[in-house]
Amino acid sequence: MNEEAQLLTTGRVIAAARKIESKLVECGGSGDGMREKVESLGSRIPPETVQLINHIGGVRNRFAHESDAALRPDELKLFEEAVDAVLEDLDELASAPPPPPRPAGKKAVPKPSSVRIETEPAAESVTKMSRPDPTPTMWAALPGVHLVYAFLVGWNAFGRGQLYLLLLLAELLSLTALGFGIFLKSLPLTIAGGAPFLAVWLCGLLLGLLNRKEDNGLGLCTVPLFNLVWFLQKIIESTDSARLVVAGAIFGIWLAAIQLAVTGEYAAAAVIGLLSWGGALLDALLHRR
Repeated sequence: MNEEAQLLTTGRVIAAARKIESKLVECGGSGDGMREKVESLGSRIPPETVQLINHIGGVRNRFAHESDAALRPDELKLFEEAVDAVLEDLDELASAPPPPPRPAGKKAVPKPSSVRIETEPAAESVTKMSRPDPTPTMWAALPGVHLVYAFLVGWNAFGRGQLYLLLLLAELLSLTALGFGIFLKSLPLTIAGGAPFLAVWLCGLLLGLLNRKEDNGLGLCTVPLFNLVWFLQKIIESTDSARLVVAGAIFGIWLAAIQLAVTGEYAAAAVIGLLSWGGALLDALLHRR
């Protein structure tokens, strides 16, 4: 994640946390931080909402105290959905009538740990949402071999969208074979293209069924050919565009070096090639595991 994108993400995370703190105060919460405000409201906040607030607070703390904190686009989307859900629950709580006062002389019986903020699940969630780049740095150690590093960076940039990318490519290849088979009136080629096309469509349909709650229905995954749009949407949602640009830049500079070498500009080709390798090495050191 570049510096500008990181600053924007940090601002969105902190602003979202401030909205929740303000809403907790509106609901009658008191205390210095988000944790104390939640505890002061007792059992008025459902346990599920408490867990979401705990998770949001953990992400906010990470961005407030760690300069290299990062969220992928799909992780940021999930974070903002959690914020919206919490704000909706707190809006209902703020509009509800306050609880009746306790009779004088009776001590308040503390509720069980249903509203206790558990720090471990939130820490685990934050760790999952801000994983370091999984590409091994060893591939960037040598010129030429650093292209393997660039390929792995590009591949890992797709995140959870890797499966959908493979399905999209497989369907495009099967459609190509199917089209040639029909055009050439070749039954074996038509079968060779149609069978994988049907298999990919069934795989997409199965994934759509598994993700129907997240997508609010099945949508385009049920329609052959239109499922390509659904695959592409899933790829875009899961892709870290910044890491993809890094991989493309490394490859692009290396291709420029090859072009210079072909035209006889060997000195310039060596400089450009070293620039590609240096960029990969620098990126590997900045994102080492």
